[in-house]
Amino acid sequence: MLTLCRRSVILAVLWAILAAGWPAECHAQDAQAGGAGVAKVDANESFLHWMVRASGKLGIVLLLMSFYLVALIAWMAFEYRRSVAAPPALIREVTDMVGSKLYTEAYQKIAADPSFFARVLTAGVRKLPSGLPSAQRAMELANDDATMAMEHRTTYLATVGTLGPMIGLVGTVYGMIESFRVIATAGGSPQASQLAGGISTALFATLEGIALSIPAIYFHAVFRNRIARLSLEVALAAETLLEQFAPGVRTPHPLATAAMAGQRSIGGPNP
Repeated sequence: MLTLCRRSVILAVLWAILAAGWPAECHAQDAQAGGAGVAKVDANESFLHWMVRASGKLGIVLLLMSFYLVALIAWMAFEYRRSVAAPPALIREVTDMVGSKLYTEAYQKIAADPSFFARVLTAGVRKLPSGLPSAQRAMELANDDATMAMEHRTTYLATVGTLGPMIGLVGTVYGMIESFRVIATAGGSPQASQLAGGISTALFATLEGIALSIPAIYFHAVFRNRIARLSLEVALAAETLLEQFAPGVRTPHPLATAAMAGQRSIGGPNP
């Protein structure tokens, strides 16, 4: 599903670039100031179109990142829910099966389910023949593994939140360099309109980078807290059902296990 979201984002971005007329930005230089091209601002031009034109190629990068951010947040909001991680219907059904001593059917049910809760409980039930402590340890490891996988995906949000202002800073420096280039090549006192192109690029790049960073950092914190809560709820629900599974799994008696190990150690063909 995440791959599908990425493809949708790429197609949407390409459509947005074509619709907004990004290539026209290359032909928007209408005035020359000492050899330095400065884009004039039309009085009838809308603010949005001015922002798109002034942002330039860095604006395309930030636009791509914004589409990716929206798709990632939407995917996490759908996947990282209690109804998905620990489906109440599945928990009720497995509880009823275990209460009716249908242990095999209950195990097959959770083994076939891809949810977070089912994976954790399945790992514990598989280790029950080795004893309850081993089963609990197996569940902890499965819980940690699934939690770490979810937390790794949230690092993409943190990456976007960090890179957004950095890319905006690059645009800020570039825009100021363009403005000072106009001053250096004008040969006199340049008009304010001649400096507006570089300054607008600098300010719009800063604005877009910060605007991209704020929701990325916010949702990173939101989903990290949600994952921690889901991990705890899954552990509690799986622990309860594991104890109900225990009577249905025969654990070898310690003396019998020791006797079998002794026979294996002294066994073998007679000379």
